[in-house]
Amino acid sequence: MKAQDKGLTLFEMVTIIVVMGLAIPVLLNMWADVARRSGRSEAIAEATFYAEELMEEIKSKAFEDPNQTPGFGPESGEGGRLNYDDVDDFNGYSDSPAVGYNRSCVVNYMTLSVSTWVVSGSPTDFKRISVTVSRNDNLASGVSLITIVAAY
Repeated sequence: MKAQDKGLTLFEMVTIIVVMGLAIPVLLNMWADVARRSGRSEAIAEATFYAEELMEEIKSKAFEDPNQTPGFGPESGEGGRLNYDDVDDFNGYSDSPAVGYNRSCVVNYMTLSVSTWVVSGSPTDFKRISVTVSRNDNLASGVSLITIVAAY
């Protein structure tokens, strides 16, 4: 070869192809992992939003409806709609806030035994509200929010 010839030799081309063949699968695998984690993070954020939404609605209700026996759920209101007017009405509540999401709620009376909250068999001044949101496709494991509200 003369010093003035420009270009790549066959050996250089084969070397480049081998290096690219080794690098591309690794890069694609890394990209797929990042995309998977990004989708999972978004699903967790959405599930958390739906859980917070229901939790805030429940916490805005009265601790107890004085005209209702505790634990009997929502009574029928005008036009056949249900009135969720106190915290107990949400016990056993479940819905689907968006396509692919399921949301449920459990409300229990609680007592403080030494330093641990335990479920009480009778009405007390404390209620534990547990809201759980999950996805149908298991992209994100269930998100649970738990709080205790008092009658004070």
